[in-house]
Amino acid sequence: MDKRYLEMRVICFYWQGDRWQEDGFSVENNPFDHHIRRVGQVSHDLPARYVNNLYYGVKRFATQEFKFICFSNQKMELDSDIELKTFPMLTERGVLPRLYMFSEASELFGHQVLCLDLDVVITGSLKDIMAYDGLFCARSKFRRGEEYKLDGDIMSFRAGKEVEERFWYPFVQDVEAAERLTLGRERYWMRHVAGDIADRWDKVAPGQVVSYKRHVKQKGKLPPKARIVSCHGSPRPHEVKDNWIKEYWK
Repeated sequence: MDKRYLEMRVICFYWQGDRWQEDGFSVENNPFDHHIRRVGQVSHDLPARYVNNLYYGVKRFATQEFKFICFSNQKMELDSDIELKTFPMLTERGVLPRLYMFSEASELFGHQVLCLDLDVVITGSLKDIMAYDGLFCARSKFRRGEEYKLDGDIMSFRAGKEVEERFWYPFVQDVEAAERLTLGRERYWMRHVAGDIADRWDKVAPGQVVSYKRHVKQKGKLPPKARIVSCHGSPRPHEVKDNWIKEYWK
């Protein structure tokens, strides 16, 4: 792909209903309620704050032109440079929304796409990460001994037919099977369809994608090479008290 002619797409997703919904699901009997209580309730303005912070971080440290898109089923007050797009949900369980980005209907074909979770913090130049133009790249799991597993919070892929055939078609051909396989965890789908072909940030951009809990929390400062900090689990970025985050997340 010749990036001189194709502007990169940087995307994120925010949706309500992102919890596994068994038959008879209601907010009151949500099996993930303990997790929701642990990470804190979502205030009305917090989703927009996350999307805007992510955009500002990418804009600050981008090394090439890009268009920023947030796919959501909610209205939010976002920076005027952010495109807010709706998307269809194909499961009845309220899960697996990001798989839509691999479809032609997402209108991403022909671009290299960098998909970022809302709970990552951009802390430095994205030169190496934005320079990736391969088929699919994701990070390895941070937990020691499980690095062979893919995780899905920071992904780059070449949007087109090859990716659609590998990631999207098997999903839409049997949505219920995908639900059973993943129980709503998208990273399980990435491992299932791309574990054998995925590039890893560990090799593409060594030391640049780090975990807050594993690499930052104890020392209270950023590793020298850190460019993206993943705040997976808890605390989330708005809960981090370290001094460094004041420079990168408002």
